[in-house]
Formats: sequence, C-alpha cells, structure tokens
Amino acid sequence: MTARELTEWQAFYLYVEPFGGKFLDMQFASLRQQNYTGKEKKGLDDFMLYDYSLLTAEQKEQERLSTAKLKAQAQAAELRGFFASKVNDQKTANKP
Repeated sequence: MTARELTEWQAFYLYVEPFGGKFLDMQFASLRQQNYTGKEKKGLDDFMLYDYSLLTAEQKEQERLSTAKLKAQAQAAELRGFFASKVNDQKTANKP
C-alpha cells in the first residue's frame, strides 16, 4: 500500500463514512422499527435512544473528536499488527 493510498483511505473513513454513535443508533432504531407491532405508524426518530439534536455545538464537536480519536487508535493498532506480522515473517524467513 502506498502512502497516497493510505492517506486516501484515512480521509475517506474520516470524512465520508457515517460511522459513530449516531450511525449505530440509527441502525438499531431501524431494527426496532421493523419489529414494532403497534397500530400507529411511528417514524425512525421515535425509536432513537439518544437525541442528537439537543447537543450544543461544543458537545457535537467533542463527540466528533472523540469518535475520530477512537478511529485513529483502531487504525494505528491495525497498522502495528500488520507491520509486526511482516517483521515476524522476515525473522522466521531469515533463520537458517
């Protein structure tokens, strides 16, 4: 993987993909909505566990930063594991 590909991959997951708490909450809300057997028609917002519209701008920024930090830590751990496996492979290949 080139440095350019890695940078594009990181930028894609940082700015494009809708991962995070709100996305997961929307997924679970859609599952709850599908399993709802009531007579009245309810929307997706009725099944959300957390109201994201009540957050202040500072709270939204703090949530965005904490989500980005967790993503970066996960990516760093994956890269460390990848490079460690490559080093281990080279060490075993170089043994006589």
